[in-house]
Amino acid sequence: MFGESYFATRRRLTDAVVAVRKLGETTGADVSSLADEGSFLKGLRSPFLFVVCGEVNAGKSTLLNGLFGQDLCKVNVLPETETVHWYRWGKEAKTVHPTPTLEERFRPIDFLQDFNIVDTPGTNSIVPGHQPITERFLPVADLLLFVFPVSNPWGAATWQFISRLPEKQLRNVAFVLQQADLREEADIAVILEHMKTLAEQKTGARPEIFPVSGKMAIEAKKAQPFSENIWKKSGYPALEAYISKRVSENPERRHVLQEVRDSTQVSLRKIEEKIEDRTATRDSDQRFLRELENEVDIRREEQAKVLSERLTGLGEVFVGQGQQVTATLASRMSILQSLISLFQQETLPTQIEKGLTEAVKEAVEGRAGEDGIELVQNCRNHWETVEPRIRENLAVSAPDFEKETESLSGTRERFVRRLGRSAKKGVAQLKLLGALDMQMENRRAVLRRYMVAVFCSLITAGVLGGMNLHPWPWVGISAALLLLAAVGIYANKSRNTLCKDFIERIENLQNSFADSLTDDYKEGVREFYFEYGGLFEIVRRRIADQKLLLKPQLKRWNDLFLELKAIEQEI
Repeated sequence: MFGESYFATRRRLTDAVVAVRKLGETTGADVSSLADEGSFLKGLRSPFLFVVCGEVNAGKSTLLNGLFGQDLCKVNVLPETETVHWYRWGKEAKTVHPTPTLEERFRPIDFLQDFNIVDTPGTNSIVPGHQPITERFLPVADLLLFVFPVSNPWGAATWQFISRLPEKQLRNVAFVLQQADLREEADIAVILEHMKTLAEQKTGARPEIFPVSGKMAIEAKKAQPFSENIWKKSGYPALEAYISKRVSENPERRHVLQEVRDSTQVSLRKIEEKIEDRTATRDSDQRFLRELENEVDIRREEQAKVLSERLTGLGEVFVGQGQQVTATLASRMSILQSLISLFQQETLPTQIEKGLTEAVKEAVEGRAGEDGIELVQNCRNHWETVEPRIRENLAVSAPDFEKETESLSGTRERFVRRLGRSAKKGVAQLKLLGALDMQMENRRAVLRRYMVAVFCSLITAGVLGGMNLHPWPWVGISAALLLLAAVGIYANKSRNTLCKDFIERIENLQNSFADSLTDDYKEGVREFYFEYGGLFEIVRRRIADQKLLLKPQLKRWNDLFLELKAIEQEI
């Protein structure tokens, strides 16, 4: 079809307009100038208007049928066109008569969407009123085709009509010599020269004249397959090339394309401003989020600064519980209990360590519970400063701290349990049981030897008494009593030494015990602030939503910007 390059550019521009309008709606930019009812968009879609003039039976209808490859116009040897026929596109074929001398013929033929055709009565027609109707279309016609029959190209009526055309309309005129197949090439050349001379006299310029045969063009297009040879002989390729060039280079249409492109570019800049605004908002939100996260980091660091104090306190808790357990150890190592233990398995070290472990665990959990309450309060105090800033910066309601941080209660419980487990593990790693067990076993061995000596003295005294060897039985008994006194003295002294050593070890290991809690304490604090940071999810979600929107919008904007630049080069 004619003007393929123009229509390709127009389609690209139309698609770009639609795409920019959709992008404008997505971004909230004002692109109302690209509405379908816009005047320049109507001009963009308006079809080309071809007006065909010539004398009666000059072959105008045949020419049109050959151009468009369909029996658009009825052909007859008798004058057929008594009214002006305006061929337009319509979903259904119908004909309306707005005036007695004008017929609007709507046809569901695709090319009529881009080209309207006005087939006029002959310039020598006697039908009254057709000339004013014809002249009504001339000022807006994109192309005026004056058709001359090869049998008589000198018709005065047509040339007089041409001579009256203003210069602006003459720029859109093309001359066609129809029925060229009826004459020899030499005759055609002579006729063309005479016509150019006459045209120069009438219009002041020597036009290009196209000798064609509409009959052969129709025959070539209807042939199966298409007859390239007949088509070339018809002379239509040169005429179609000329029409395509006029369509593609039409200055008014190019001006409309440029106007549409410029207006679309303006709308695209408005979209760019919106995208930049949203990008600025996203960047502002990101800065706000970083500000909040930095504040949380600072608070976490501040908590880390007092960590040594808290851990020292936990070491003191360990020592305090050790002192209580040492008192229990001393009471369980009395002389009587120590002697009784010689006759059964010793479980005191295990019981002491277990008691110490449970006591330390309970005490550490109590201290951790207090720290957890303090951490929750620190988060609550910070949130009281954050909430109004969220409303101010994001223009949204901030989450309710108490409802949204119910999980902090669970975090506090986990913090307590974490430090309790860490305390048990820390006590076990200090290996107090091994040292205590070894010392108590050594003490038991000495006591056992003493008691053997006592029993031996008593047995000896009994044997000597049975043999009536006085006073030697009393010597044995005295020795036994002396040994028992020694047992008491040793048991008491060793107990004191053992308890002193035990509490000294505990005091010496308090820093090691506190250090063993460091990692779990830090991790517990970190988890607190991690859970608290979940309140900032409203900010993160807003930033994520903006990123999801902006990324495709920015890519689409870039694509459309490049597309409009490419269209500008084509225009």
